[in-house]
Amino acid sequence: MKNYKFSLFAVILMGFALFTFESQAQQDFLTSQYNFNAEVLNPAYAGAHNYVQTSAMYRNQWSVEGAPTTQVLCADGLLKKLPVGVGLIITTDRIGVTIERTISADMSYHFRTRLGKMSFGLRGGYVGYSAEIDELVYWDEGDPVYETGNIKEGFLTLGFGAFFSATDGRWFGGISIPNYYAKDDVLRSSPDVRFYKRHVYAYGGGIVKTGWGIELKPSMLIRATGGAPISTDINLHALLMEEGPGGTQVWLGLGYRTRSVTVASIEIALPHNLRFGYAYDFMGSELQDALGSTHEIQLGFNFGGETPLIQNPRYF
Repeated sequence: MKNYKFSLFAVILMGFALFTFESQAQQDFLTSQYNFNAEVLNPAYAGAHNYVQTSAMYRNQWSVEGAPTTQVLCADGLLKKLPVGVGLIITTDRIGVTIERTISADMSYHFRTRLGKMSFGLRGGYVGYSAEIDELVYWDEGDPVYETGNIKEGFLTLGFGAFFSATDGRWFGGISIPNYYAKDDVLRSSPDVRFYKRHVYAYGGGIVKTGWGIELKPSMLIRATGGAPISTDINLHALLMEEGPGGTQVWLGLGYRTRSVTVASIEIALPHNLRFGYAYDFMGSELQDALGSTHEIQLGFNFGGETPLIQNPRYF
């Protein structure tokens, strides 16, 4: 009971901190397959399972020159004989002539409560930012933007989060700010305007059994940022599973993101702990014709610990 009261108090305190942020100016990268690897959003997810999971993701947003592309490598696991999870995330995010490269290390502490498993996590990272201003087409050579020349800077970041999963693993939730603090003075336009934006993520979901041997997973993600509209994802995934140990799991998903973005996805958990995921984002007809589609591919491999996923399906 003491652990339960402590975790509840900590989540309330974190929630207060999450919503006391100032208006800032740089976006975190976007991904549609966070449902099966929440570490990209929340450092408290590191070590959520009793095995090591690794993944690589590539996202190509739209089909126009200079559109965003993102690559992510991540791994996490639980330390032996300790309720401590560790994780590593490496990202490259390109938009036009700008490139943002990050490397982050996560550490989380896990403990049991009356209702399930709770964890708190910290993230420390380094961001390398560059902008090839010289590659831009000059419309006005007197524009002061071009006088600055190419930009190449780096700074440190610090974030935190909380994650909870029920004892039976059938419902879960989390809240986080992956980058709460950023030493980004070199990129500020003024002392009062931060370059690096704090994103707040709050998400949760559960499992609903049907009478047809299919399990449904409704979930929701809310993104909030100072000075920008709140963004919401509403998702529904269906689990199709072969009978017997070692069978293949197939998750089919459909989601809606505010601003008229629909996401269709599939994740396949193959024998020998291999995973493959694909997501396709498409917008309203006019934007779809102008910008094209967004494709996201993810490959993963799990090893060590309780890796026979088919015997205990992984819902998050």
